[in-house]
Amino acid sequence: MILRGKVVGSEIPRFKHRWFGILEVEVEGVKYRLYMSGVAQWFTTGDEVEIHVKEKPKIKSGEKILDFDDYELYKFYQGDKIKVWPLWEKEYEAKRYSSLTGELLYTYKIKAREATYESDFEAIAELEQYHYASQKEKVALWRCENGHIFEANTKQKCPICGSEDVHILEIKGSTPASRFLILELENREEYEPRILAYVRVDPPIPLMHRRLPNGEIEKNIREKVFPKEWFHPAFWPEKIFRELYEELKKKYPRKVARSMLWEKAKWQALRESNTAGARIARVVVHPDYRSDGLGQLSVKAALEWIKERRIPEMRKRKHIVETIAQMA
Repeated sequence: MILRGKVVGSEIPRFKHRWFGILEVEVEGVKYRLYMSGVAQWFTTGDEVEIHVKEKPKIKSGEKILDFDDYELYKFYQGDKIKVWPLWEKEYEAKRYSSLTGELLYTYKIKAREATYESDFEAIAELEQYHYASQKEKVALWRCENGHIFEANTKQKCPICGSEDVHILEIKGSTPASRFLILELENREEYEPRILAYVRVDPPIPLMHRRLPNGEIEKNIREKVFPKEWFHPAFWPEKIFRELYEELKKKYPRKVARSMLWEKAKWQALRESNTAGARIARVVVHPDYRSDGLGQLSVKAALEWIKERRIPEMRKRKHIVETIAQMA
């Protein structure tokens, strides 16, 4: 059964927004609640969608519920149909050859897919430990069910209240607009890691300048080469925050104004961001597999993902992918 409708709301629990969300769609006066990951945050009220129902909706408290595996979801943007759910995945083979003889030693079977589950984000935090983790610099934020937020490199008891009911909140350095692609090793041995690599994809940075040899700053260099609309409107919550803050601080004390505005700025930025580009912000490969070409495979898979699903915003068709620093 195929249903056409419009988005009327989305529900993203703050401490679960990466891996759990609910999208509410109205079809001919009937509301359906679609269980999905945090990708729900990219929908705005009024978005036209198409639901391919695979299993009969469940009725809960008078509401029609479509569980994670009960449907496929497509959204429409300027006449184009974009698949959203299930999230993107593709299988690859990575071959490892002897550096001495050139002989094929073995073949990895790898599934590249968008991070979906809480365990995926825990695995990403674990990979990050091989890079920037230290006693001073922690790689992730965690939240216990009692509401305490703390920094740590791995899942552990809450250091404040001792609760063991702890969830990953955020990968440090990422943004609310970040999306993650993981490379999962299939048919692995017990001693082999499940996740071999990940790629973080963000919207393009809002502004890009360069310093000339004479010390002068040449502003907005991308727009001198490519169409301006490829990079705007950008995901820029800081700018929205400043604009809202200037207005609100006239009515409230500074601390109150700041706390009230950040969440509002973030959600407004997610609604407004609509670029024809993406940025590969992070490529991390497990240290035991860095000589096997998995960094290159990670980028190849990410480019296919970006193109097919218009990552991260799922709006404009993508024409350009940028990086800021040298990647693995």
